[in-house]
Amino acid sequence: MSRRPPGTASGIAARVFGLVLIVVLIAGLVVLEHGTSPTPPNIERRASAVDGPTVPSSDAVSVAWFCAEGTAIEGGRADETVVIGNLATHPIEATVTVMRGESGPPVVERRTIPALAQERVAVSDLVDEEQPGVVVEILGGPAIVEHELRGNEDLAVGPCARAASREWYFAGGTTVRGAQEWLTLFNPFGQDAIVDVSFLTASSREEPNETQALAVPRRSRVSIPVHDQVLREERLATEVHARIGRVVAERTLVFDGTDTRKGLAVSLGVYGSATHWWLPVGDAASGTAQSISIANFSEHSAQVDLTVTLGDETALEPQRINVSAESVERVELGDRVPVGGAYTLEVKAIGGTPVVVEAFGTWATPAPVTGIASTPGSASRARRWAFTLGRPDDATDAIISAINVSTRPITVQLYAYTAGDPNSPSSAPARAVAPGERAEFRLSEIGIRPDQVIVIEADGLIVVGRLILSPSPSPSPGGGASISAGIPDLER
Repeated sequence: MSRRPPGTASGIAARVFGLVLIVVLIAGLVVLEHGTSPTPPNIERRASAVDGPTVPSSDAVSVAWFCAEGTAIEGGRADETVVIGNLATHPIEATVTVMRGESGPPVVERRTIPALAQERVAVSDLVDEEQPGVVVEILGGPAIVEHELRGNEDLAVGPCARAASREWYFAGGTTVRGAQEWLTLFNPFGQDAIVDVSFLTASSREEPNETQALAVPRRSRVSIPVHDQVLREERLATEVHARIGRVVAERTLVFDGTDTRKGLAVSLGVYGSATHWWLPVGDAASGTAQSISIANFSEHSAQVDLTVTLGDETALEPQRINVSAESVERVELGDRVPVGGAYTLEVKAIGGTPVVVEAFGTWATPAPVTGIASTPGSASRARRWAFTLGRPDDATDAIISAINVSTRPITVQLYAYTAGDPNSPSSAPARAVAPGERAEFRLSEIGIRPDQVIVIEADGLIVVGRLILSPSPSPSPGGGASISAGIPDLER
């Protein structure tokens, strides 16, 4: 596959129109910085698929991203660094606004990001704040935003949101002994939001009084200790519904080692249910344990088929799972997946009742790392996917996997761009992939640096995920593990 940079804006008229919009938006940003704008400018009502954020269009003039979870104080549960990846072949302007609610006015940081470059912003460098809500506004081209969270001797890396919503769903929570579950709700707008939060267990729907008609004040963030509301539930799914306004929702799991599991995991919520989900990254190495949660938020029972494809491309017989109305099921994959290499998962609803899917994994001795990780599944398919980074530092390894979900053989290519140089991306050898099989790229082996933005392209539909394995100690505090879906480009 030939090397080529991402697309650029076309047409003189589009450029002129874009310049006019930039002037207007910069004026809006000035107002926002002084804390008098009712909302950040030009925030889209829906810029995402059901399962999460998407890559902005190549001619995007202004894009907003929202990072809900993370802390910016000493000893916080999730020290936050925002990572911005410029996918344009020219520099862009990024404005990072940290909203503090009643703690004080927003704090604003502006950066110019070179073409195809990565920019890291430690939130604690901007504020000392336990509940920061972060908005990243991009002017002048497409960019994607993830954040890296560190705490409890673990790390978690995942995408921020491109849109606030009235509805959010999580499938893979738990409040067993030794676990804390935190639900974080961020309201970046100029009016208060009123939210109801309910929970699905293995047998019922729970609606605690404390999580009904919950106020999320304007330009602020609220963290709910779910472990104090729904006690000792092994399987727990969450539904967020805003009566008034819109919010951004992320969920963090913290394990203290009571049952040998220790670490930090973060998942961005999804906007709704779907009938088909994929999880491209599964690790069956010795010392690991992974499960998949399937939540049915509807009033009708659901049946799903779970298909596991092993690293040697052997597809196991599909497992039929019944999920009662308003309940959640969890499947321990160690019961089916032999100890060894990687695997992929496909979940397909039979009969049309949609579900929500989320994976959870743990790493302990004799695994090379220790930690926990979670990620929602991917319901989107695309020819192009992106990450702001492949691995956080030189001591950390990462694997990017792409499943061929088309019906014919395809070729998959990984590009790692050098900042400011769109003509010479570092590329891994192209991989030929049969239908249902996957391409794997181990970033340390192909020389991908931590400061490089990653793009994966194919000549057919793929689903892409990332597994990060960070030994301890590393140049950053602690080691850990992280799994995350990629960010799809649905316009390619």
